[in-house]
Amino acid sequence: MNNSIYSKNCEKEIYRKNKEIAELYVVIDTLQTNLRAAVSHLSEEDKDSVTKVQSFQWCTNWKPGQEKEDY
Repeated sequence: MNNSIYSKNCEKEIYRKNKEIAELYVVIDTLQTNLRAAVSHLSEEDKDSVTKVQSFQWCTNWKPGQEKEDY
């Protein structure tokens, strides 16, 4: 009986975590889109100084699921 309750609690927690991850993917996608849009309003000189920064490249090139490749 305890195993069954524990199993159901684990399933609920996994469902909640997967839903949270999916929602975070949407947030990341939105932020990437907004970052690209903001950069498009910069002068070419300023654009180069922003887009060549490693963190900008990482942020804009990141795709959902990539975090799993690190393990």
